[in-house]
Amino acid sequence: MFASLAASFWAISGMQGQSLFTKYQFQADWLVSVRLFFSGIILLTIAMLWKKENILAPFKSKKDLAALLIFSVFGMFAVQLTYFKTIEASNASFGTIIQYTGPFFVILYESFRRRKVPSPLTIGLLFTTALGVVFIATKGEFTNLSISSAALVWGIGSAVSLAFYSLQPRGLLAKYGSFVTVGWGMLFGSVFSNMLQPMWQTDGIITPASVVSIFFVVTIGTALAFLLYLSSLQYISSSLASTLTAFEPLLATVFSIVVFQLPLTMFEVAGFLLVLGSILLIQKKL
Repeated sequence: MFASLAASFWAISGMQGQSLFTKYQFQADWLVSVRLFFSGIILLTIAMLWKKENILAPFKSKKDLAALLIFSVFGMFAVQLTYFKTIEASNASFGTIIQYTGPFFVILYESFRRRKVPSPLTIGLLFTTALGVVFIATKGEFTNLSISSAALVWGIGSAVSLAFYSLQPRGLLAKYGSFVTVGWGMLFGSVFSNMLQPMWQTDGIITPASVVSIFFVVTIGTALAFLLYLSSLQYISSSLASTLTAFEPLLATVFSIVVFQLPLTMFEVAGFLLVLGSILLIQKKL
């Protein structure tokens, strides 16, 4: 239940982001600055007050602090920016499903690092995923993209960033825990993000509804979702928890159909199933 709720909140967060971009004219850069700053503070507060962790521990090691800064910019900031930029250029459904292909870049990196050719099954699943993305991006008209080239580039960047986000901080996570590592990753990432787009400068339309959407993205769609996902690991295996997060692209698509009247062709449905199925199979190898 915890893992499924986390996936649901992530999906709704993407949908809320799309609403903020299309209806209230906010920019993805601005939303990332706000989300990282406040979510980082929330997670570090939870770590300090509830989990009784030493949130200043990473500062005692220059090596770990440097690794944390790298994770903050090229992991946390990059994965947030590319994800919301993809949604801004397309929709929440496409942004979520293409980021979901990140595990394949993890497989490719591990194969390159170990100088080992991926298994025929992995290559077949990689081809299946690529075919699914082509179906979604072209709607079956293979000579034309149904989405902008910017959305495709940001989407691929989102998947690559997710792979880096998953691989680089493993040592930090083992040493300092998820709340401290991700909390500082978000807070440091927000410093870099605010240098590019200050959160106190926006052309977005401030209304009670848009404020509620922003609040949801920051608190429920980020901090609470992360807390629920980590809590689920106390009861189920990480592989099962990862599998249950497959609800995220599924729900993002359903919500986009219901809320934004997103039309889907048979090729898009087939592409969605190809991507989702191949990723679920490959996660058993991670």
